[in-house]
Amino acid sequence: MRLLPPAILSLLLWLAPYARAADDDSRSPTDTLGIADTVIVIGNEKTKSYVITDEMFLQPGSPVTPEAIVFDRNRIYSLGLFTSVEIFYDSLSTPHALFVMVKERWYIIPFPIFGFRFGDPKKIFFGGGVLHNNLGGRNKKLYAAFAFGYDPSASLYYLDPLLDADARLTFSANASYSRTLNKSETQAAISGDFFEYRVNLAPTLGKRLSLYQSTTLTVGYQDISVSSYQPGRTVGTQGRDQFLYAVLSYMYDSRDLAEYPSRGYNILLSLMKNGFGEDDVNWARYVADLRGFYPLTSRLTLGCRAAATLVSGGEVPTYSHAYFGYNEKLRGHYRTVYEGENLINSSLELRYSILPLRTIHASWIPLPEEFTVWRFGIALAAFADAGTIWYRGDTVSLDSFYSGYGAGVNFLLPYSFVIRTEYAWNEHAQGQFIVDFRVSF
Repeated sequence: MRLLPPAILSLLLWLAPYARAADDDSRSPTDTLGIADTVIVIGNEKTKSYVITDEMFLQPGSPVTPEAIVFDRNRIYSLGLFTSVEIFYDSLSTPHALFVMVKERWYIIPFPIFGFRFGDPKKIFFGGGVLHNNLGGRNKKLYAAFAFGYDPSASLYYLDPLLDADARLTFSANASYSRTLNKSETQAAISGDFFEYRVNLAPTLGKRLSLYQSTTLTVGYQDISVSSYQPGRTVGTQGRDQFLYAVLSYMYDSRDLAEYPSRGYNILLSLMKNGFGEDDVNWARYVADLRGFYPLTSRLTLGCRAAATLVSGGEVPTYSHAYFGYNEKLRGHYRTVYEGENLINSSLELRYSILPLRTIHASWIPLPEEFTVWRFGIALAAFADAGTIWYRGDTVSLDSFYSGYGAGVNFLLPYSFVIRTEYAWNEHAQGQFIVDFRVSF
């Protein structure tokens, strides 16, 4: 069975310019409960109120609809600062008030690290770290962590989402070190597996253009070396590349709930330039990732995705190749690694909520309140994926696309964890069972 990924890609590219209009229409005041004269936030003992209201579609003077209340509740929960969020409109008060009631999570958290790299249960990593999730009550993040096992790493990260309130500027900085196992099966066939050692330093300045739109500029430095040199593994002939890079990105994000959206759009466009004459590295990558989520009924959502990453310029080393089988996966070919320089990926997914997200207060458990408020949900999903990957100079046709389709059950767990259990068939009707610990898109 061959799917038609170019049709899906064209459809989403056509729909993208209308994203904002569609979102505004979905929250039109058709069933208006009234006008919100004021917004009152309750329960935010540490978090500043503006952190919450800045994520809200509803503002003083806005018409209040049930759809807008649900949307804002999910947007606030997506901040990752609260165990529960409730919004109530009081039309009997004078002035008419919109009440936002939150319960805060713990913000200073020493934590163990345990997970599966690329969602693969065979690639276990573990370690520990410390996170301050809400410095000064302003949603600032400070994160330090180390991990062992598959692809060990250490990282330090800082984020200020409102560096300048008037200009709506953001700032972040990241420093990291990692040792990653080579992903290229082509290179591994030459001399066996080898390691890539990476040092990355990257400050980022951003600007929030509106509730949904933001742009960022990163200017960073990378030092990448390999344990065993072969041509193509690095641009430099000594097995080491040291270079500056810059990334300019634009994002439009109107999703209601980041961990498992039921409506809205997420559009990412970016340009990455590697090397500015200080090294032999000199190439660029262009990325477009378009995701749309359309509520068909109160429980049924159609999700669409089209993504492409393309390169230009000089030699692209193995460590920057595009891959299926790691972060990007095609269901039906889930455990197969495909390698190239350019990649196109597309997905359609129908999600039906059999247990809508609900909050449970486990007060009988002898733990602080921040750890006894849980959110659970269960959804069925039917999906179809298709994509292709190629090197510059290769011919791309419909026959070069891989595809798959299937169905599964998604479990939505507390603290934004998702577990997917699925069964997929590829275009040759070969089936495979999938367990992953990430949302598909």
